Amino acid sequence: MILCAMPFWFLMIVLSLSDRPAAAQELASDANLITAIDVSGSIEAADERLELEGMARAVVDPRFLHAIERGRHGRIGFIAFTWANGEFVPLVPWTLIGSKTDAEQVAELLRTAHGMPMLGYAIPRPSAVRSWRRGRATDVSAAIERAIEVGAAAPFASHRSVINICANGIDNVGAGPDAMRDWASDQGLIVNGLVLGHRGDADQIAAYFREHVQAGPGSFVIEARAYEDIADAMLAKFVIELAAVSASQPALSGRPPRAERAS
Repeated sequence: MILCAMPFWFLMIVLSLSDRPAAAQELASDANLITAIDVSGSIEAADERLELEGMARAVVDPRFLHAIERGRHGRIGFIAFTWANGEFVPLVPWTLIGSKTDAEQVAELLRTAHGMPMLGYAIPRPSAVRSWRRGRATDVSAAIERAIEVGAAAPFASHRSVINICANGIDNVGAGPDAMRDWASDQGLIVNGLVLGHRGDADQIAAYFREHVQAGPGSFVIEARAYEDIADAMLAKFVIELAAVSASQPALSGRPPRAERAS
């Protein structure tokens, strides 16, 4: 279970965001967005900060909030984590975004995230040696797998669940992401990609993502040619994803069923 592996600080963040009544855990959302951020060895610390700041700016942008308001329920489920070398660090727990205040809480978590996985991003240790990033493995398959697990644990039922894989390279571990991509698609999940710039082979990486990562109806891959463009790319991605949500969908309630991996 993912919750068992959560560090104490992360559970405290969950509690701090739980000003809503317990019944909120049974609310439906127009979409559940799961964002996996690449922080592997090929991404410099400064670029990592741009990734998180870019997502923070995107979630509070009026255009994103307007897209949320247009949905049947007027709220979405949102969660984000980082991935590198098969390790994962939660950034934002499952949270309903249905207002500017909700979005600002999420943005604050993203903007204050830094540190080491074993200690948690919420602990300010900017000078810490992060040995977990010394390797350059880009395990896209593991990122998709974790996103599937996180999505299965969503407390908000929804007709549309979207995995966003953000990376600046192709999978260089094992057999690649195809099998995990197919598993996500079999569970009814949409898999989109955000290819990060700062490299000369962005076109090749985007083509790789379209062939081996992207999955599901309406899925897409978007590129940020420079890390400074991440905020705009994140915003465009979120707005496109929400545009696919039908306002006429029937209401849902309760927790979605947990996906079981095929043997």
